Amino acid sequence: MSDQPSTSAKTQVQAHLHAISQLLRDADRLGPEEQALLADLVDELGNALESPAVPDEKVATLTERTSQLVQAVHEEHEPGVLAAAEERLEHAVMAIETKAPALANLTRRLAEMLSNLGI
Repeated sequence: MSDQPSTSAKTQVQAHLHAISQLLRDADRLGPEEQALLADLVDELGNALESPAVPDEKVATLTERTSQLVQAVHEEHEPGVLAAAEERLEHAVMAIETKAPALANLTRRLAEMLSNLGI
């Protein structure tokens, strides 16, 4: 068994990161500086996801949960929906934290930035 993420997992991760990037680009409430900061953070997150220390299924879950949160914020869902998306993301972060603390930190930073920007 290879330590590298499978092609299927990589494809899924790339699709989720692309969806996150697109949602952030389409966020009318973001200025150019905020968009650049978030885009940089998503790039860092993408690079960190290449870590062989995190199992493919955990990487896929983390990116899926991140994408769900960004989409819920972008679509201005009710606070209960946002809280549930944040909670699911936090559970995914906790699942990878011991093997990939940098990845967990980046994901938390992204969620915090979204919250602080109010999108």
